[in-house]
Amino acid sequence: MKTINIPLPKIGESTTEAKIVEWLKKPGDFIKRDELFAVIGTDKVDSEIFSEYEGTLKEILVKESEEVSVGTTICTMEVDDAVEEKVIASNETLKQSVETVSEIKNTKLTPRNSEIVAFLSPVVRKMAAENGLSLEDLQKINGTGENGRIRKQDVENFLKPRKQNTSTPFVEEKLQLKVELDETLEPLSKMRKLIAENMEKSWRSIPHVTTFMDVNVTKLVAYREEIKEKFLQENVVKLTYTHLIMKAVIDAVKVYPTLNSWFNNEELLEKKNINLGFAAALPDGNLIVPNIKNAQNLSVVEIAKQVSEIGTRAKNGKLKPDDIQDTTFTVSNTGMFGSESGTPIISRPQVAVLALGNILRRAWIIEENGEEKILPQSVMTLSLSYDHRIVDGALASKFLTEIKKNMERY
Repeated sequence: MKTINIPLPKIGESTTEAKIVEWLKKPGDFIKRDELFAVIGTDKVDSEIFSEYEGTLKEILVKESEEVSVGTTICTMEVDDAVEEKVIASNETLKQSVETVSEIKNTKLTPRNSEIVAFLSPVVRKMAAENGLSLEDLQKINGTGENGRIRKQDVENFLKPRKQNTSTPFVEEKLQLKVELDETLEPLSKMRKLIAENMEKSWRSIPHVTTFMDVNVTKLVAYREEIKEKFLQENVVKLTYTHLIMKAVIDAVKVYPTLNSWFNNEELLEKKNINLGFAAALPDGNLIVPNIKNAQNLSVVEIAKQVSEIGTRAKNGKLKPDDIQDTTFTVSNTGMFGSESGTPIISRPQVAVLALGNILRRAWIIEENGEEKILPQSVMTLSLSYDHRIVDGALASKFLTEIKKNMERY
């Protein structure tokens, strides 16, 4: 026989302390696995503790009504040597050790329902809550535990057929809106609805992280001002800041090609060609993201011409299917609307998107002849949103630093 410690489990995500409401067993009593042996609670809710082990209650260390911290040993048990001791005190296991009745989805308690719920182990309660099982679902499960108790394996077997089928998409509850006089309730346009659906899917499936970096673009602004008239005359297309920044981004992607990847269900595809996406206006005012194909081979002049051609097709409603397919990296110029920075949403299967902020005049420390001076400079904030499953903070920062170096080279 060996002695193991039983810690105070956690009730809910924010709970740090709880009290022993009642001991249902006394030292010397034999406790079966999954048997109820104590009730704990806070000022908001009481919850039952079911034994993870089969053995004898050896010593009670916390008295009834005494409040202690989560993880504190409240009692000890003697179990058979063949029973493998679990590290219940670990944070992850503590979260699973007890769940309140209210966490079982769509549950309305009746006397009969209360009996069913009280018969469930903490692990089963958590699984029921996480998988949206109702009491009607639980009643369909054949328990293989003592006296027909539902065990973890029983729930897993019940869920297997569901997991084999396509998961049910999340459906947002539709609210009943109060419409006042002279107000009009209109459905989203087909395009806006499609955009909303795609953005929601991306946001729900991708763990977004955004890193920001300020760039001194004073030289870039001066360069563009210096050559824009000549550029227009020679190429019959206007040169914008975005064209210059696109070239800086393309050159940075060549150095860090992971940013030019597609990710799909644990498979990463690093794309050979850079198909650079950018926002373009449609006739109805909505935005769409076409792309420049094989941008790694293009000069600034070629970038400007292709952006102009594709933008014109978008404005006239004449985009080709190929214009909007197979984007590998996207640059979004939100600064043209006045914003200083933003946290753009990644479009699947891409792994990153870059937002360009507005160019602002700021006080900046400049070193001249070995001396630091504070001078007004033109500054832009870059915002890189990336899929944290693929790109970590170090790679994101290196990538932004490379873009910054390219933007400051003019």
